[in-house]
Amino acid sequence: MNGKSVTLETGAAMQQALLAYGLLWCLGLYLRLTVLIVPPLIPQLKAVLGFTGGEVATATSLPLVTLAIGGLMTGWLLTRLGVRTCVLGGLAVMAIGSSLRSLPEGFLPFMLATLLMGAGIALVQAAMPVLAKLWAPARIGRASAVYTNGLLVGELLATGATGPLVTAWLGAQWQWAFTLWVLPVPLLMLALVLGSRRLPAMAGGSRAAGLILPDTRDGRMWRLVALLGAAAALYFTGNVFLPPLLEESSRLALLAPSLTALNGAQMLSSALLILYADRLMGRPWPLITITALALLALPLMLWLPGTGVVWAAGVFGFFTSALFIFVLALPAWLVGLEALPRLMAGMLCFGYLLVFAITVVGGWLNDLSGVVALAFLPTLLISLVAMASTHRLLVSRQSEA
Repeated sequence: MNGKSVTLETGAAMQQALLAYGLLWCLGLYLRLTVLIVPPLIPQLKAVLGFTGGEVATATSLPLVTLAIGGLMTGWLLTRLGVRTCVLGGLAVMAIGSSLRSLPEGFLPFMLATLLMGAGIALVQAAMPVLAKLWAPARIGRASAVYTNGLLVGELLATGATGPLVTAWLGAQWQWAFTLWVLPVPLLMLALVLGSRRLPAMAGGSRAAGLILPDTRDGRMWRLVALLGAAAALYFTGNVFLPPLLEESSRLALLAPSLTALNGAQMLSSALLILYADRLMGRPWPLITITALALLALPLMLWLPGTGVVWAAGVFGFFTSALFIFVLALPAWLVGLEALPRLMAGMLCFGYLLVFAITVVGGWLNDLSGVVALAFLPTLLISLVAMASTHRLLVSRQSEA
């Protein structure tokens, strides 16, 4: 009888875990999908809407500014409105903002719709570490790898399938790609409402909650900012400046396979970290090694001839993804649930402002010099800073414990 009871409890726990991981994966799917629709449409944005290289970089990275500004508000909103309300509201706002990008015909309207979309993403992004800690407190690394895997699938779909989708179905109506990708969002919202009833309760809101500002004296926050800056800048600069790199070398036909390789290789690293992230969490050498290998892949992507750029993009994507997964998992690993919204607010605010600046400065360097390689210089600098600060960040949790 006892054995049967244990079996039932184990089965129920497994079902609960699978449900939690499934919802986390589906939410992760939309953390970057609508952002990465832009790179495959860069030729159309330039030819039809007249965007410059700098404007394309801004269009791709502008949601990061919203993530940054939203980072100041999300900690307060999570406490005041509750996690579920923030996630559902964020999904709705993200879908509306992305759909509005199908309508404008100029740079400014496109940017305003992108800002609205980014505000929705900011709400969902800030809630993900809280959900991981609530639903999988003993497997934070795995939960983070799961929703990051969903994020990467979204990126892969956006970068790899948007071009063929436009060619096969949309043609001259290419801007409607921004709407088509968010049509499943209402179904996801319904699944979250129904599925969350069988999971640990998501914290409710409190009208007494005040505005939570980042603690600028917290060294852990600034080290997380450097790591987030490195991980996100590596990824965004890789996607934004790969098209001009191929165009410069008359290999634009390799754009789709190169973007697919860059984003597809991330699937492998995220799958491996679903199994091993918790074992590696807290050790400095994985973070330092992964960052160094991502940097070493950059020269290969820039200078390998012919189809070698496709393979180099895959190597670059593999290590960039692994770094990003660790960065997303670290806040929930470093601090308790009550301190997490404040740490996330600072990390998202300053981290994504940093990434936006890095991407835009890279675009300006490319425009001014005509040399694509110089666009990666700011990314190289922040990556070196992140590597230097990794050990102290991890030791800070050990000293508190």
